[in-house]
Amino acid sequence: MNRIAFKSFIVFLICILTLPAFAQDEPESAKPLTNAVIMRRNVFLDIEGEYFDDVTITFKSISPDYFFTHTYRVKVKVTDSNKKVIYNKTLKNAFLYVFSDGQIQVGRVNFDQIIIYNYDGDYYGTIREKEGIY
Repeated sequence: MNRIAFKSFIVFLICILTLPAFAQDEPESAKPLTNAVIMRRNVFLDIEGEYFDDVTITFKSISPDYFFTHTYRVKVKVTDSNKKVIYNKTLKNAFLYVFSDGQIQVGRVNFDQIIIYNYDGDYYGTIREKEGIY
């Protein structure tokens, strides 16, 4: 084999082997939403170990006004099909994240308290206020 052809083959081989290492997808990231209201009609929701079917969950992200409060808050309200309130809390020092695939996360950095995700066109969710979701 020719010396130039051998060097070209080695360079080609190195390019082929290293290209997939740089072509990996990075995890999706999102900035927190502020002063937004989001509503999802859930098929199934797990609230601290209690399971509810056919509920509506509403998130309201509230920015600090720096007059009365200095913390970000997210109000969460869960109602059933009869409009009865099941869960109503204001999570302090929490942020609301919405991703392009429809997933919603509420919590702090690296500590999710609420996750709502889409699976086959239906929404499913988990709420763990104290211990978080990992």
